[in-house]
Amino acid sequence: TLVRFNFPCNWLPERPGTERGTMTAFPAGVVYTPLDLESTDPDPRCGAYLSRLLAYCDTLPPAMQFRMTEPKLRELASCLVDGTVFEIVKELEEIQQLNERALLNRRMKVVSVHKVQRGTLSKKHAEEVTGSAHKQHNLPLIKARHRTEADGLEKTLEEDMHSTDQKIITELDQLVVDQQTTLQQAAVPFFSVTKDTQDIELQICVLELIQKLAQEKHTF
Repeated sequence: TLVRFNFPCNWLPERPGTERGTMTAFPAGVVYTPLDLESTDPDPRCGAYLSRLLAYCDTLPPAMQFRMTEPKLRELASCLVDGTVFEIVKELEEIQQLNERALLNRRMKVVSVHKVQRGTLSKKHAEEVTGSAHKQHNLPLIKARHRTEADGLEKTLEEDMHSTDQKIITELDQLVVDQQTTLQQAAVPFFSVTKDTQDIELQICVLELIQKLAQEKHTF
């Protein structure tokens, strides 16, 4: 099972975890202070964003920190200054939530139809058994046929559910591509179209950082 999109989804399985290394993101003994960061950037908000990004990165697993280098984070902070990326991320999240709800509703409708089909067959079998009460010698044959019919229905429903899930997964995969493409076109660092699970994990992490900054940006 894989993470199929860049914002968390609670009703489908996630990608398995990846092995994490022991490397660190920044050289030992180097301390980045807000004053140092702001002094190299024309817009003080860029330095403030970078300071917060560096602080967030300290809480991440070492392997993730290693990939979020200071130059890349500075580039990320710079692209956040005018607020456009915050709006893009917010819009992508809203689009994904709409898609998630639509896909979940589609799946639940299939589940509901399957439940009705099982109930209909079960009722039919019960009526046949009741109608054959005066012919006890026929019951073994009737019950054997019922088992065959029930097994056949379960196989059909299982195949139908598998087909439904595959279509959902395909749409979710396309949603990932759409998100990656949009953010790449917006020149957001770390984003390109990829199916690599570690790259996607990194992109998810970057989006979470952007979302955290979006909640704090009014303080800068």
